[in-house]
Amino acid sequence: MPWWQAVILGALQGVTEFLPVSSSGHLVIFQHFFEFQEDHGAQAIFFDGVLHFGTTVAVLFYFRADLQRFLSHFGRKVKSERPAAGATEAPAPEAAPWPRTAGEFLWLGVLMGLATVPAVVVSLWKAEHIQKSFNQPVPVAINFLILGCILIATDRLASGQTRGRDMRWWQALLIGTAQAGSAVFRGLSRSGMTISMSLLAGLERGWAVRFSFMMSVIASSGLGLLGILRALKDPLRDQWMTPSFLWMTLLGVVVSGVVGYLTIHPLIRLVRQARLSWFALYLVLISLTVMIWA
Repeated sequence: MPWWQAVILGALQGVTEFLPVSSSGHLVIFQHFFEFQEDHGAQAIFFDGVLHFGTTVAVLFYFRADLQRFLSHFGRKVKSERPAAGATEAPAPEAAPWPRTAGEFLWLGVLMGLATVPAVVVSLWKAEHIQKSFNQPVPVAINFLILGCILIATDRLASGQTRGRDMRWWQALLIGTAQAGSAVFRGLSRSGMTISMSLLAGLERGWAVRFSFMMSVIASSGLGLLGILRALKDPLRDQWMTPSFLWMTLLGVVVSGVVGYLTIHPLIRLVRQARLSWFALYLVLISLTVMIWA
């Protein structure tokens, strides 16, 4: 793999992981164009999976301030619960973004776990189908058209009122079902599907995006591990897992992380302004291009 292909694929992963246009679908199309998958399918799965580690780090780095505020607030809250000698009342804790307490943080973990279950079940059940989908650009193009229609419909949905503290278990499962659909049908964006289902389930737009991003940490980490496991099971891995290829993979990961970090904030603004339909025209154009080319 030339270095410029690693840079292009890494940048594609970084841009499209959080934008509602399907990172995996774009990687399938461009890798097919680069003839990257022809000889070693496990090589492409490994490269795609490891690229997701870059965008996982991007999400964690972007939300680092929220995590630091939570830990700082929780530490002060615990300290304030120990009244000083002679004190009659503990000082009121400072405001902090949700979750504010260990219990709320645990509830967030439960919600994310519930949202992950459908994708795990489907990935194990349809593992062979998912692997074959990495070599099928035409179905990806068709799913791009379906995704475009979903994004147009999503912008017509009114923003809900449900934020993290009020979110229910069934909402998490619905969002997880949408994520599972994106895992099976290459070209249905994970972020697009989860954000759309979040709005349909009544979540507030800003929280819908943040919950989708938090889900991406688990999903991307799982895809990365899946790619590594597939590579280790490939009897021909010695032919393609060379030091040169691993260096190019690392380059792609770095590019995907940097580009992904720069993409998060613009997407949050677009969702809040109901501008997801802007991507529908792009999806239609690239879908038609792929079909004609194929």
